[in-house]
Amino acid sequence: MISARQPSARVQRMREERRQKTITVWSEPKKGGKGYVIYAGKPGTDMKTYAGSAMSRDTLEMRLRIAKAKFER
Repeated sequence: MISARQPSARVQRMREERRQKTITVWSEPKKGGKGYVIYAGKPGTDMKTYAGSAMSRDTLEMRLRIAKAKFER
């Protein structure tokens, strides 16, 4: 039988905080000029995470889609 119980206040608050997180994915050209580095993080802060790399524009689009699916849940 399925329980019709409401989630606790703590669980509801955690879910709301998770929804409010704005994590974006972007790319920057590598310093050497060959390829791109993909980052994920919060805009307007110094918090960013390495999310991958790509050597050409074609692979960059694919890798950005993969990183968005992973980080922007």
